[in-house]
Amino acid sequence: MDVSKKSIIVVGLLIFGFAFLTQSIFGWMNVGTEDMRLENTGVGVTYGFDAHPLFHSNGSRSFYFATRAGIRYVPVRGGDSRFAETFSFTRPHMATRGEVVAVGELDRGRAIYVYDSDGHLYTAPLESPVRGFFINEAGYLSVITTTDDGYAVKLFNTDAWREPFFTWYFYRTSAMRSPVAADVSEDGQVVAIAYLNLSRQLTTEIEFMCIDRSVRRFGTEALFAEEEFQDEILLSMRFMADSKLLIITDRRVTVRRIDGNDVQEVWTVMLYNRLDQLAFSAGTQFAFVAGAALYPDGRNADPIGTVNIFDMSGLTGRFYLGRRATHLSLGQGAVLVGADRYFHAVSAGGESLWHHSVPHDVRGMYFLDNTNTVLIAGANRANVWRRQRGRDGDADEYS
Repeated sequence: MDVSKKSIIVVGLLIFGFAFLTQSIFGWMNVGTEDMRLENTGVGVTYGFDAHPLFHSNGSRSFYFATRAGIRYVPVRGGDSRFAETFSFTRPHMATRGEVVAVGELDRGRAIYVYDSDGHLYTAPLESPVRGFFINEAGYLSVITTTDDGYAVKLFNTDAWREPFFTWYFYRTSAMRSPVAADVSEDGQVVAIAYLNLSRQLTTEIEFMCIDRSVRRFGTEALFAEEEFQDEILLSMRFMADSKLLIITDRRVTVRRIDGNDVQEVWTVMLYNRLDQLAFSAGTQFAFVAGAALYPDGRNADPIGTVNIFDMSGLTGRFYLGRRATHLSLGQGAVLVGADRYFHAVSAGGESLWHHSVPHDVRGMYFLDNTNTVLIAGANRANVWRRQRGRDGDADEYS
C-alpha cells in the first residue's frame, strides 16, 4: 500500500474517531434533554356520557368536578376526594371565580349550592326560575330570576343566604328591560347589573348600585351611575382585580374603574371579529379567539383563530392558531387553546410552550398545578396528564 493510501486511511480513521468522540460527548451532555411529552398519570374521574360533567381548576393541586349527581374536589396526584356532596340536576350549570364555585340549574332550578376548597359554604334557596347566576371570589352570589311581573336580581353571601340581602326588580310594565348579567365587586360594596333595553334598539345598559349596608342607601338611592352601549349586545361582564369592571360586548372590550360615585374608563379595544371563544383566569387575565370578520368588508379583522391575550393593563400577546378554535381555557398565567383534538399551550406573551394531539374527541383541557400538568376530559373520563421525558416505545393512551 503506497503512502497516499495509508494517509487517506489514517485521516479517515481520525475523522471517524473525532465524530464518534464528539457524538459521545454531546450525547452524554444531552442525557435527560430528550423531547418532553404528555403522559397519562392514570389519575382521573369517570362519568356517564350524559352526566354533563363540569370542571374547574384554580391552579391548585385539586380540581372541582361536578355532574348531574353531585360535586367533588379531586386531588391531582390521586387519593380520596377532599370533599364530595350529592344533588340532583337535569343539566347542571357552574359559575366559578378563584377558589369559589356555584352550582345550580337554569330555568327549573330552585337552589344554588356554593363551595370553596374546604367544602360547602351555603345554599341559596329560590322561589322563582333561574335565568342566570354569577359568583365572585368573596362568595357573593348574584342570581337573575323570573318573577310573575318581570325579573329580579338577588344577592346572597355567607352571612345572608336564607334570604337575599339585596334585591333589584325589573317590572315588565315599566320598560322592556331584560337583565342578562350581574356581578359584585371583590370588596362587596358595589353590584353592576347589565340589561338589554329592548325599547331602544337593543341597547345594553349597566346600572351601578351601592350594596354596602354601612352606607345606608336603600331602593333607588342605591343607584349611583349608569353606562350605555347603543346597538351593542353584552357577551360578558365581571369585576376583576382592584374592583375594575371588565365589559365585553359584540363590539368592544372595555375596563371601567369605580371612583366614589364616578365610573371612569381605563381602556377600550374595539372588536373587528366575532368571538369564537372567551375565557378568564381569576381576576387578572382573560383571552378570546377571533372568529369571522364582524364587518362585510373585513376591515381591521384578525385572521380566524387569532388568540388575543390580555391582563388588566391591556393586550399582552397574540397567538395564531391558524384554524377555528373549539376550546379555550386559562390558568397559571398561560392559555390552552384547541382546535378539535389539537391543543397548544401558550404563554401570556403569545409564545408556544408546547402542543399535543389527543387521539379522541375532547370535552376540554385545563391547566392544573403548573403549565406541565393538565386535565383532559373525554367522552366518559377525565385524566390528569403530565409532561415528562419521552421514552422509546411509549405511546399516548387516552380513554
